[in-house]
Amino acid sequence: MKDTVQKMQTDKSENLAIKYTKLHDEYERLDGYTYKKEYETMIKKFGFTNEDKLKKISEFSGGQRTKIAFIKLLLSKPDLLLLDEPTNHLDIETIEWLEEYLRNYPKAAVIVSHDRMFINKIVDKIYEIEYGVTTLYSGNYDYYEKQKRINYEKELKDYEYQQKEIKRLYSTVERFRYKKNKAKMAQAKLKQIERMAKLEEPNKYDLRNFKSNFKIKRESGENVLNISDLEIGYNGANLAKVSFNLYKGRKLGIIGANGTGKSTLLKTIINNVPKISGEIKIGHNVDIRLF
Repeated sequence: MKDTVQKMQTDKSENLAIKYTKLHDEYERLDGYTYKKEYETMIKKFGFTNEDKLKKISEFSGGQRTKIAFIKLLLSKPDLLLLDEPTNHLDIETIEWLEEYLRNYPKAAVIVSHDRMFINKIVDKIYEIEYGVTTLYSGNYDYYEKQKRINYEKELKDYEYQQKEIKRLYSTVERFRYKKNKAKMAQAKLKQIERMAKLEEPNKYDLRNFKSNFKIKRESGENVLNISDLEIGYNGANLAKVSFNLYKGRKLGIIGANGTGKSTLLKTIINNVPKISGEIKIGHNVDIRLF
């Protein structure tokens, strides 16, 4: 376009003007005027700073690298987005932004997710795979749950009604099959049963779940873990300074944006990453495993 404008300073031909118009239309179609803004917005919304643009990919955490790959995918704006557990490795703010982005995405998206709240806010069709059968529900997750329950109750009612009817007909057959004047009627009832489109008892909701039997080898003391002024980081970068006490039976959650040191803290506790300073005290008989 710049080259054509330069030529138009001395060449006033119509062909050159037509060429420029075509180039301009194509540039606009390719989001030439907006792509930089969109690129900047997405980087910011995914929690990156201007300084991050100068870093190598290898300098980012696993969660941040997942985000970068995701940004690249979204900026390509495919006709069909296939997203497999897209909220994994994303912090809450980014998930909220992604929900809004996908709600307004002008093209199609297929999302595989266990995040019920996420899909409830985005999708307008749900395909459920259960007992090897795929069923379509036109609506969000709330609608799917309600409709699934209604369908099950109706199918169960129909099945139970038919079973009662079959039982009643068999009872009539048994009463009259050996009576001469009623034998024909009994035979007709048997044929009626045979002609019925038999309903199968509907499967209960798929309630199969993970079961485990963790056996404790030995009881730990009441104090499980004491962290005091622990500074964590890697490659010379100080990420955080933390102190906390963990007692037997308690569960502790660590939340925060990607790259703030969540995984580094766990790896430092088990000595996979050296601490910068501070103290880690592991309690009596405490056995630690990282998953």
